[in-house]
Amino acid sequence: MLTFRNKLSVAKFGGSLIDVEGKEITNILKRLKELRAKDAFGPIVVFSAPMGCTNELIRIGEAYAQSTPVSLDSVFQVYEHIARLHVNGRYLEPCLAELTHYESNVTATLTSVNKRFGGNVKAKVLAMGGELATSVLMDFVMASNGFNSSVIGVENWPIVTDDTFEDAMPIYEASEKRLDALVAPLEEGKIVSMAGFFGVTADGLETILGRGGSDLTAVFVSCLLKTKYHTETLLYKDLPIQSADPKLTKGQKTDHVTSLTYNEAHKASLMGMKIVQSPAIAVARQFMQPLFVVPIHQPDKFSVINSQSSSKEIVKCLTGKAGCAILSMNDEKSQSLKDSLRIWERRNDFIDLGAETLETGESIRDFLFLDSDFLKKNEEKLRGFDENLKIDFGLGVVTLIGDRMKDSPGVASIAIGAITGINIKRALFAPHTSQIIIVVEEKSIKATAAAIHLKRAEMNNLLAH
Repeated sequence: MLTFRNKLSVAKFGGSLIDVEGKEITNILKRLKELRAKDAFGPIVVFSAPMGCTNELIRIGEAYAQSTPVSLDSVFQVYEHIARLHVNGRYLEPCLAELTHYESNVTATLTSVNKRFGGNVKAKVLAMGGELATSVLMDFVMASNGFNSSVIGVENWPIVTDDTFEDAMPIYEASEKRLDALVAPLEEGKIVSMAGFFGVTADGLETILGRGGSDLTAVFVSCLLKTKYHTETLLYKDLPIQSADPKLTKGQKTDHVTSLTYNEAHKASLMGMKIVQSPAIAVARQFMQPLFVVPIHQPDKFSVINSQSSSKEIVKCLTGKAGCAILSMNDEKSQSLKDSLRIWERRNDFIDLGAETLETGESIRDFLFLDSDFLKKNEEKLRGFDENLKIDFGLGVVTLIGDRMKDSPGVASIAIGAITGINIKRALFAPHTSQIIIVVEEKSIKATAAAIHLKRAEMNNLLAH
């Protein structure tokens, strides 16, 4: 039987909470002290790289690919600056020495870049120069603030993945065999500092878990340890989950969303809210692991992501996303494209809008892409599927999210009725998928979201049948 005596929290802190000045580190330590006091073990603390560091490492790696190497100072000076602010006394010099060691390893790896910055080399650079260095730094920060902490080293890494180096997925059975790397320090009463985003193949090659992969690290570790501990997964953010991004609904009051289903969280994250990385939600759903999204300054304003929602709103939240596009192509050729994107490119950020037969007899199928940059970078390759395909750029989507919409007729009509003077490029009324998608020009995203959000209370007052 699980009791409070084997309670363990796995807490993830994103890059926005570890900025270049380390402004939130005091609050991170405060939250860790609270977790330490309430749980019998841990916590395990998963860290992302400081904000902007991953993008900077990519810029540096691509410079090496162009045979124009640049310095790593822009990244490692951030770590040194944070260390001098937050690492005290006898811990400072060993911390700086460890950071220098990581910098040397990253530099050596960059020298092997040849024409393209990708695969295992890219994974190693981003992890060693990002999350791994951060986890070491934060271990010293915790130690110098009185915590009994330890850091998981690369040689004992417990997350074994497939060999999709830049977008890897953890393998449960292989990782389970390495549990001792996590359990041993926990049983010694230590807080465990752990790099997010990072994995290794069975034969020891470095991988990364895709953008936002620190979420997946925290969720997977929680699930991996469920047989031994009563694990809770806490994903710390800057702000609570709201009914809409306040930037979209300027001047309006937004409501705290207390509860989302896995499906609602997945749809909201995919359509622009970035609540939790989609693969992390999929793993949580597989293992029935509740996720707690916790604002660092207001931990009582947390939101729970679970199989069933405790709140009764019909429309949980409203999202807005720019940078979208609609691709139109010959229907007979479209299946090959879909298979290629899903199987070979592992992309799921596009939506089939259906086919229409023109007066010429030709059948055209439209796809909504949520990342127009992908289309811009690969337009020539895409034309290999249909040389006459067309792409409508400069679009955005406003999406209503809520599982109960499928039982509540009238939501779509209220949403459309709220919009006046806005050019609706396409609307996808699919409440059975927990979303209603309205495609507009990018310049109209805020006006569309604000007008619909004003009607959210009216939509939530509809009687569900």
